[in-house]
Amino acid sequence: MTVEASTLDIPVAVAPAGMRRRVLRRILRNPLAVTGLVVVCVAALLAIFAQFVAPFPYDQVNFNEPLRPPSGTHWFGTDSFGRDQFSRAVYGLRASVLVGLLSVVFSLTIGVPFGLFAGFYGVLDPVVSRLTDTLLAFPFLVLAVGLAAILGPSLTTAVIAIGVAQIPGVVRVTRSETLRLRGMDFVAAAVAGGAGDAVLLRRHILPNATNALIVQATVAVPGAIIGEAVLSFLGLGVRPPTSSLGIMLADAQTFVRDGPWMAVFPGLTIVVLALALNLLGDGLRDALDPRESRSA
Repeated sequence: MTVEASTLDIPVAVAPAGMRRRVLRRILRNPLAVTGLVVVCVAALLAIFAQFVAPFPYDQVNFNEPLRPPSGTHWFGTDSFGRDQFSRAVYGLRASVLVGLLSVVFSLTIGVPFGLFAGFYGVLDPVVSRLTDTLLAFPFLVLAVGLAAILGPSLTTAVIAIGVAQIPGVVRVTRSETLRLRGMDFVAAAVAGGAGDAVLLRRHILPNATNALIVQATVAVPGAIIGEAVLSFLGLGVRPPTSSLGIMLADAQTFVRDGPWMAVFPGLTIVVLALALNLLGDGLRDALDPRESRSA
């Protein structure tokens, strides 16, 4: 006996290529999402090709040009050591993007399996939920700062600390999606067809939870970028002489009056990048909404 797709509790699946085209069309119809996508792509290109974009080495000291305001030679001005602030911001952007992506991948790698098992196996749900609630009792930045202080300052520490702080959110999203999908007719049909737990999780539940996880990851990246800036600002993230937007803000504290550009440009970089990622995340959430697919 075969089960018709029209009898299931979900819309007929769209071919991957067709789904990608449909999502892309919806994003392109959203001006804010397009703006966010363009900014994110530009930031990614700057981070990848920083050594070709930056006009000066980020650690090049020039004591003849300290605290120079923005000009045609130094677009973002110079700091107290005469280092070009635009070059340092480009390389700092690379550190922010790298930490943002790696920390989110870290949190997904650990959080998704825990969320799947908690939502699928009721006996594990109380244990995982209590552990998640324990981590959620600590604010995101407080938990990240505490872990970074224990592990010691480094780029790897920033990735681990921020990733661990984001695991509870991933677990909760994955668990809620698993609970929702587990009760649907297509899962019952797969069980009736003899599918085991591993097949149900791998082929039916996880693929259908991917949209929610993509949105969660997109929203988590700006939080990770801000977290990296905070850790580096406090001396718990990227270590000098490596450039970081947080380190640039920390260096600007003493020279806010004499060189306000030292704080303005790295601060604006963080704000614009975080805002663009949030706009893109909102656009992806709307584009991947299955309710929209029925009306499209």
